Amino acid sequence: MDPVLVVRGLKTEFSTQRGVVHAVDGVDLEIGRGEVLGLVGESGCGKSVTALSLMYLIPQPPGRIASGQIWFQGYDLLAGSQDEVVLVPREDKPPKIVRHDPALKRHRARMNKIRGREISMIFQEPMSSLNPVLSVGYQVAEVLLYQRRRQICDALLSRKDITKDDLEIFKHAVESADAEERDHLVADFCVRTGLQAEAVNTVIERSGLQLAERIDRVRSLAGRRRIGSRWFLRFLKRLDELEDHHFQREWQKLSRLSLAQPVLELFSHERGPEPGGLPRLLRISPGETAVQLYFQGVTSASETLRSGVESRVKQAVAASPGSPLRAIRSVAIGSGCVELRFAPEDGSARREDAEYRSRAFLYWFLMNTPIVRRALSRPLEEEAKRHVLELLKLVRIPEPTKIYHEYPHELSGGMQQRVMIAMALACDPAMMIADEPTTALDVTTQAQILKLIKDLRERMNSAILYITHDLAVIAEISDRVAVMYAGKIVEDAPVDELFANPMHPYAQGLLQSIVSMDSRKVEPGVPLPTITGTVPDLISPPKGCRFHPRCPFAFDRCRKEDPALVLRGERHKVACHLYDKEAAA
Repeated sequence: MDPVLVVRGLKTEFSTQRGVVHAVDGVDLEIGRGEVLGLVGESGCGKSVTALSLMYLIPQPPGRIASGQIWFQGYDLLAGSQDEVVLVPREDKPPKIVRHDPALKRHRARMNKIRGREISMIFQEPMSSLNPVLSVGYQVAEVLLYQRRRQICDALLSRKDITKDDLEIFKHAVESADAEERDHLVADFCVRTGLQAEAVNTVIERSGLQLAERIDRVRSLAGRRRIGSRWFLRFLKRLDELEDHHFQREWQKLSRLSLAQPVLELFSHERGPEPGGLPRLLRISPGETAVQLYFQGVTSASETLRSGVESRVKQAVAASPGSPLRAIRSVAIGSGCVELRFAPEDGSARREDAEYRSRAFLYWFLMNTPIVRRALSRPLEEEAKRHVLELLKLVRIPEPTKIYHEYPHELSGGMQQRVMIAMALACDPAMMIADEPTTALDVTTQAQILKLIKDLRERMNSAILYITHDLAVIAEISDRVAVMYAGKIVEDAPVDELFANPMHPYAQGLLQSIVSMDSRKVEPGVPLPTITGTVPDLISPPKGCRFHPRCPFAFDRCRKEDPALVLRGERHKVACHLYDKEAAA
């Protein structure tokens, strides 16, 4: 399966008065397109911090992403962020996290083009995630206005004259004697045509006009609307194209400097099968134009070595089209090395950047003039509203026109969560993160939300990272499960295999804690199965395996050496010394 997201060695930490909390400590994950990965574990294991790290939403300070790589569709999302936040040691005090604001601002600007558009998140508590002083419809529309302006401009530019279906709605609104029904019809008509409700109501309420005259007037309004805003729509569409190209070039340039780890995994003898008889890899030197590979005993690279490296790269890209190695365009012989070369930069990049800066300044000037901003933005806002109403219908919210104008406190918990899902789906993201989206909801609403997520996954083919405590939910919705404990992934397996054959003692304990009245006899007065102890303090976690103080099978090696997450089956990974052949001997 083509991976959408590949995480390697992710470490996130927080500075406190007591010391540094290692909340996420070396997490490795992969999620394929259209796959649902369930992330489970006790509270305090680092699940939500992992999700926030992927979105680059860690508060800095006190937190920081210490190391690791997050490869998403060929880009390293942590590239260029290494110097934004640094850990400064202090005498007789815990280390202090210091932020470098200019670098942090630049990286957040790059991430703003990823968050919401390519990766979206359904947060754990909608009431604390939604703005209480803004209507829910406006909050969803904001996502579209920021991340999908080009598509909105295309929709407005391609809009033709008012259709027959639109006119039928208008006729019903004119003939309706019920004020509430007429308001609904006018709202629907305005959403479909992009006209202002005030102008349409003026035409309807004008006395002495025949129906044909009213239709001519709304057609005239629509014509003037299209002509008046067309220049700005073309300007904004071009600005968004230039902005996308600008940030794509930045991501590409920074990600090339991060290719050392994927290349090491491809050619290192210690990390996989023998790489086709190639010499042992000695050193990697990444650069802006090429990655240089130095092999042991090779002082002058040969054509045989070059072709072997090229074959290896092509096989990796063919096996995984989403691999970051797809940035490599050619393999050439260098000075004592083999060079993995990137495509040369297009000469038009400088001209595009200059045009982008000039258009961005003009846009800033227009948007800082209130009268101009209101006049130019209204068609965009009305088109965004039309898309929002479609999204609210998609997530099965009744009366979307009414709900659009309501505030979060006026909605039930289930309705709030549906709004959050609509917000996450607004830009058709390649990946969604759902952080316990059914927490604090009743059982009926939980079932409805889960069914909705399953239906949307089939419709959009998005990858989903689903975080929860509930193993029953994991069994129902997930394709694969990653079990997390004390900041580390301890087991990763297909959902059926994990439930049938859990290998890590922690995963076994979680499954044994599930009591089914059908499958297990529960005697009165007999304590239910539990995992003894609690999650360790992540400021000073135990040495060796972090689960060994609670593990009934722990032995000396567990207390000294941290187990690596290794493959123990076709797709089953586990981090436990019990399955090492050396330990068994």
